[in-house]
Amino acid sequence: MSTKDDILFLFEQGIKAANPEFLFEDFWKKNPGLEQTFNDQNKKLFVFALGKAAYSMAMSFSHYFPVNKGFILTKYGHLPSEKLKMREDSIWKYREASHPILDQNSIDFGMEVLKILKELGSNDRLVVLLSGGASSLFEVPIDGYALNGLVSIQDQLLRSGKTIQEINQERKKYSTVKGGKLLKELNEELEVFSFVISDVIGDDPNSIGSGPTFPSRNYFILGNLSRSIENIVFEATNLGYKTKQISDTWTESTKETSILIEKEFLTALESPEKQIVLLGGEMVCPVFGNGLGGRNQEVSLRVAILLDKHKVNREWAFLSGGTDGTDGPTDAAGGVVGNQTISDLKAKHWDPIEQLENSNSYPILKDVDALVMTGPTGTNVNDILILLVDSAKA
Repeated sequence: MSTKDDILFLFEQGIKAANPEFLFEDFWKKNPGLEQTFNDQNKKLFVFALGKAAYSMAMSFSHYFPVNKGFILTKYGHLPSEKLKMREDSIWKYREASHPILDQNSIDFGMEVLKILKELGSNDRLVVLLSGGASSLFEVPIDGYALNGLVSIQDQLLRSGKTIQEINQERKKYSTVKGGKLLKELNEELEVFSFVISDVIGDDPNSIGSGPTFPSRNYFILGNLSRSIENIVFEATNLGYKTKQISDTWTESTKETSILIEKEFLTALESPEKQIVLLGGEMVCPVFGNGLGGRNQEVSLRVAILLDKHKVNREWAFLSGGTDGTDGPTDAAGGVVGNQTISDLKAKHWDPIEQLENSNSYPILKDVDALVMTGPTGTNVNDILILLVDSAKA
């Protein structure tokens, strides 16, 4: 396999480790007492699945326990087409809304599910399956805030380069369901359990999906970025790579990240072994101009520009991708670049630096087959960055 084949395989293994089916299987093995609680059918079980991984989490959970009723609210394009067309069946309501900025469906479906949840009582058990993306998908605003104003606020926040923790803290100020407020809307006799796949650095429950059901006693984090990176390290070792993990809590800018990758690349060249450098987290990516892209595509383009300066006789590849399968407002998970990327761009008359300054990484990477296209993955544990350097030629 080529270096590009290896890097795509390893990214896939990171996503696989965050698959809800795998995470729930592992969780119930470790928590048999809690599993027994759900097998006790003296209460009706209602499931509210919210986020980019909502559908796969709901289906995985329902493999273990009989769900009486459920509501799935996820991002556009993340439901199977047949489910979206039917909108509901005997158990589930299927809904989609906008991400990363809310739309009218975020509010309409937020109000729809809140009305249902308010009707649950002491004879019911509510399970909330939460994953990244929930903040924009589910909203019931406080009085005085209309959709247009909220869209403007969120657009400014996302363009500002603020961290997701800072952005979600702002979102809570105009919401009746974020920051634990959802629990306050519910019957106090209702038993509530939250199962969460974290896409937030440090797994802070206050920030994951803006924390609609936190703080609460029955709150469990199933999966996170650390597990995914551990699996990549395992698989890379099996492929013969010498591994180096820098961080799984990385929050620097795309510019600073690319400079770090360049330094790691030069260090790797000092050894003849084939090597992998791993990084995970959520980069800050201020938006300039009117281009199209995302933080993973941008850092991939930045790395390609920096590493192209070093003409080396060793194959290398760099990938940065969102584990949910989407990067910014695009259909790509991220970018994957290598030795030939910059020359390929120039051959198609693109000026990489000019496009970078316009935040326009998507179209130019697409033009040279340098996008990572996974489609919705059914999970979301933040971003994975991988640098591979092949062994030196004898």
